[in-house]
Amino acid sequence: MKNLRKCIKCLVFVSLVLMFESCVSFKSGWNEFSTKSSSENIEVLFQEAYKIESTASSAESVLLLIDAFKKVEQADPSNYTALWKIGNYNILMGAAYATKQKDKKTYYLEAIKYCEKAMSLNTTFSAGLSKVKDITEAFCKLSINEIDAMGYWYTARFYYFKECLKSLGRVMNTKMITQNNKMIERIDELDANWAGGGNYFSRALYYIAVPEKFGGSKEHANDEFLKAIEVGPNYLVNRWGRAKYLYDLTGDTDGFKTDLEWVISKELSKAGNTYPWNIYIQKDAQKMLESMK
Repeated sequence: MKNLRKCIKCLVFVSLVLMFESCVSFKSGWNEFSTKSSSENIEVLFQEAYKIESTASSAESVLLLIDAFKKVEQADPSNYTALWKIGNYNILMGAAYATKQKDKKTYYLEAIKYCEKAMSLNTTFSAGLSKVKDITEAFCKLSINEIDAMGYWYTARFYYFKECLKSLGRVMNTKMITQNNKMIERIDELDANWAGGGNYFSRALYYIAVPEKFGGSKEHANDEFLKAIEVGPNYLVNRWGRAKYLYDLTGDTDGFKTDLEWVISKELSKAGNTYPWNIYIQKDAQKMLESMK
């Protein structure tokens, strides 16, 4: 009996440890601006960053790109474009090039932090954060001026939820999803067609990921992908995502092949999204097609 009680106590302890370890605690980026440490010409720094952005096609070149935008931040810590760009390309590093979970975590958390910095430039929003119980209550203060930071904030969190949390972690952190959905709703109010259908794309993934008894639906997912393609017909990500996340799941090999061949056939300079994202998507599409053979 004594041994049984010890065993039960041990199981309870282990369960509590697992529960607390599964709860995600983000180091907030709200209002955490860096100190100016450079007096370099910002226009010149941007030119250098955009030059790298036009050809970045590997982990090494994307890291150089992030560093280039960080040089802008060092010269101007409250530069909105530099902040959300740093966030955006940290997502790309995690999604496209990181192979270890700990590295993915690092990149996604960095992306979240920088997008939060960018959103904090809206002083009405940042001032309101201290007056709410949940950050979603302050989302109404965000404006069209922060929309890229808003969109890539929830994107980074979705990637973190999907790739860095185990089953128990996802159960313990469902609040991440509800907060993300609130951000999507706010973007819908500001510009429903943001990023060539980014919100529709994200809702499609939501419908795929969620079990049917909780509202998941492959039909709804397909409808959202169609909306994304309608508003962003030249965005490679929409057809790539439909093939990767929907058609691969449903076994629609014809649709899978057609979408990926379309992605591969496009000239990257004329496609939506930036070159570093497009080259990753196109290379991934090629790998997916080859896996069919």
